[in-house]
This record gives sequence, C-alpha cells and structure tokens, in this order.
Amino acid sequence: MTSKTILAISPSGIFNPSTLNEGIQLLESWGHSVILSPNHGATHLYTAGTVSERLSDLEWALNHPTGDCIWFVRGGYGTAQLLQHLSLPFDKPIIGFSDATALLTHGWNQHQRNMIHGPVLNSLATLCDDQTRNHVRMYLETSTPPTLDATYLMGPKTTLTAPMVGGNLCVLASLCGSPFQLRANDCILALEDIGEPFYKIDRMLLQLELSGMFDTIKGIVLGTFEGCRAPANSEMSLLDVFKERLEHLNIPIYFNAPFGHGETNWLWEQGQTLHLSPQENS
Repeated sequence: MTSKTILAISPSGIFNPSTLNEGIQLLESWGHSVILSPNHGATHLYTAGTVSERLSDLEWALNHPTGDCIWFVRGGYGTAQLLQHLSLPFDKPIIGFSDATALLTHGWNQHQRNMIHGPVLNSLATLCDDQTRNHVRMYLETSTPPTLDATYLMGPKTTLTAPMVGGNLCVLASLCGSPFQLRANDCILALEDIGEPFYKIDRMLLQLELSGMFDTIKGIVLGTFEGCRAPANSEMSLLDVFKERLEHLNIPIYFNAPFGHGETNWLWEQGQTLHLSPQENS
C-alpha cells in the first residue's frame, strides 16, 4: 500500500477536537499521515475561522507540494463563502460531504474530477459503520470508489445509466440562482439531508425545480434523510413528500442509496457512472 499524505482543512463549521483526533488516529493506523492546515483551530462566529483564514487554508492545500488529497474536517456552513474567491485548479482529490457539496459541485461545474462525496474526518472514526470505513480505506489504496445501488421508487421503469452529481439538498438549494448553481445536465441528481421538516424538504425540491435543474436530468437518486420527521400528529411519510413533489417529473427516481448523514455513508465521485435497473430492485 502507498501511504497518502492527507491535508485536513476546515472551510465550514467548528469541529470537535476529540472526534477529529480519533479520525486522524484511524487514518494513521492505516499507514497514512495527516497534516493540519495553518489556521487549524481558528474560530469566527459559527465557522472555523474568518473567510480569509479558511480561504488561505484551502489555497494552501491546493498548492501543497506533497499532499495527496484534501479532506474536510467537518460540514456545517461556510464553504459557499469561499467560492467567489477561488481561482486555483483542483488538482488533488477533495473528500467531504454536507456543506462540502458547495465545493464538490463547483469543481464539477469547472470540469474538475476527483471531487469525492464521502465522510468528513470529524465523523470517520465515530459516526460511520464498518462497511463505510472499509470503502474509505479501499479508496485510499486504489483510488476507486465502491459501486452504489438503490431501490426503485417511481417514474419510468427503464434502466438508468448516467453520471451522478449532487449531494446535500439544502446546500444545492441555497446555490440556486447564483453563478455556482449545480449544472446537472444529462446526469442523475443525488440528494440527501438531515434534520429538515417535511415542508422544508418540499420547499427545497421546489426551488431546484423552479431553478430549471430538473429540466435536463436523467433521474434522481435519494440517499438518507436522517431525522427528517413528519409534523406532529401526522401519518404522512417522507415518501409521500417525494411523491407529491417529484412524481410529475416522469423520470426514474430511486431511494435508499447508501450515502448521507447516517452511519452508512459510502463515498462516490462527482460524475461517477451509476447504473440502476428497476428489475434488479423490484
């Protein structure tokens, strides 16, 4: 196995030092080394440093002469604040999810590859299941993400093969109407989220639709929606919300894909080809 030098950055929220240390120890036990960014530990309001500090750390990582990959310490909020200031190519793999969706999809829009939707360092050792960690370990050794599958939910029962892009629903919705809105033409749109009430999920899906994002996509694959609960005294399910908002699109829609804010969070690459068949999941 070739040892990787991992550059840990915090473009988003303030992290938990204890769980981050456990993530670093796990990577070191696999034979890799972790270098913390120059402004590691900085805080500003609800983010891990000012815009200039976080931008400086991201540019440090992008320019680092020996680093093999860049890894988000945690999600939260703050990455979108950096996008308008970036001018460097993304020559190294970047790993993260949740708020990292802003940077991963920006890289995709810029025709960059190696934008990896996967666990953040802050949760790698403590919040992920063994299978997720095994996939991370294998990716570090082979640079090959696992093959994802999902369960047919609605729409035309046709085989679906296309690049998969996307990530966190809230982040994608917040970028609609900006220069950084995800360009998902001819792709399968991947969505996941956490802790959102049903009406907000409906509202964010509507925002994606009104932005035109759904006009040219091939299909939708839904990951986990952790802690997204129905209104009090309601018997509706989250699938009812998806049916209400998405069924009229008349495109293949799958769910139960193994990524999101739960223990199961397999990594995948923006633009990775996804092959789904309703016959295999019926």
